[in-house]
Amino acid sequence: MTSTFLAVDRGGVATILDSRDGLRQESPLMKPLHFIPLGLALAGLALWSFFQHQSTTALATQSQALQQKIATAEKTHSPTATPEKLKTGLKSADQPLDWKNLAQRMAAAQEGDSATADSALESYELRLAKMTTPELLAALDEISALGLDAEAKSLLEESLVEALIKQDPALVLARFPDRIQDESDKVGWQLAGALGEWAKRDLAAASAWLDREIAAGRFESKSLDGQSEARLEFEAALLGQLLATTPKAAAARLAALPEDQRRTAMEQMDMEGMGLPGQQAYMDLLRELVPQAERGDALSYLISQVIPAGDSPEVIQFLTAIHATPEERAVAWGAAAASQLEEIASERAVTGSDVDQLRTLLTQQTPTAVDRLTGEALAQAIQDDGEFSFAQAAALVADYHQRSGNDDIITGFLASTGAGDSSPEAIVLAGKIKDPKRREAALADLK
Repeated sequence: MTSTFLAVDRGGVATILDSRDGLRQESPLMKPLHFIPLGLALAGLALWSFFQHQSTTALATQSQALQQKIATAEKTHSPTATPEKLKTGLKSADQPLDWKNLAQRMAAAQEGDSATADSALESYELRLAKMTTPELLAALDEISALGLDAEAKSLLEESLVEALIKQDPALVLARFPDRIQDESDKVGWQLAGALGEWAKRDLAAASAWLDREIAAGRFESKSLDGQSEARLEFEAALLGQLLATTPKAAAARLAALPEDQRRTAMEQMDMEGMGLPGQQAYMDLLRELVPQAERGDALSYLISQVIPAGDSPEVIQFLTAIHATPEERAVAWGAAAASQLEEIASERAVTGSDVDQLRTLLTQQTPTAVDRLTGEALAQAIQDDGEFSFAQAAALVADYHQRSGNDDIITGFLASTGAGDSSPEAIVLAGKIKDPKRREAALADLK
């Protein structure tokens, strides 16, 4: 039996999961912060949006948002988040919270236990939305004194810190400086987001704080390569705000990073939040400060964030706005092509008709790279274990290779799949490469 939940990351991005997914390990910026029963998601999604923008004094707005929630629940007839349950949760707002019970329910929800789909967690989320900064701080102190195990304490702290970040992000950073580099700590994952939220409100103060902490050695690298993942996360959070307002300051800050770390920082920025001027500034920094060999990956990241579905008119408009070079256009259209096929593959197998449409578009936009980009897009379409298999993709690659006679479609596909010697289909496909040197190299890579 599967159960469905809403995972909300620290940037407010929501993903619907079910118990078959388990706890997916996301990148730092996408690490889920909350796993909420889908019943609550249906009745409370508007509340999340409200919760992300609330202030500690906007009680009237909170009341109005709650009434909208109840009205939504009445319309959708959610079996697990009825108006009666929502109201019941509010009536218990003055009662002490049973933190141990809540931690158990959160843990069970993460494991996909449908028995947790009741009003307890729903009421807790509603109550969080009403708690003031002193109440949140008191709750954190109370949790620390309970002697909970590390996982239970982390789950509870995570939810309270998320609420506190929306109210006073600077206070969060002042309270948890010792957890900035703790990669196993859920609160630690949230702190770069706190800096980004602070920068939206007071960019100068947030920048000064980060500079002081760097000077104090707070972000000293613990890895052999000298790279501090935490430092890059915090830099990305700040750079995202600087690019939209003061690009010169962003350029100076990025230039201060080692050259081999700049792309990593740029690929962790919130691209949608900075708007087109910031995205144009991003491209300027990419061209100026990132090594040529690494620019393609950073541009692909930008396209995947700004135009995740790879919609053609939007890509055309964006490339015009950033004055893309022919090489940049090829990279961008490659990312867009991959997004299009990935979206199809999440629902069903990619067909020859899908590929034909894609190739028509690529021929119009970047004619010299059609076959290579087709192969790379087909490779990306099989990466997420969707409805499109390696064997199906390889068959399409072989078919279009026969039609075009261009080895680029096979080499592009194999280079992007990482099939290894475990795939007989990959070896057969490599054997079809016409150029002897390229064929030999491809076969050697598969052994």
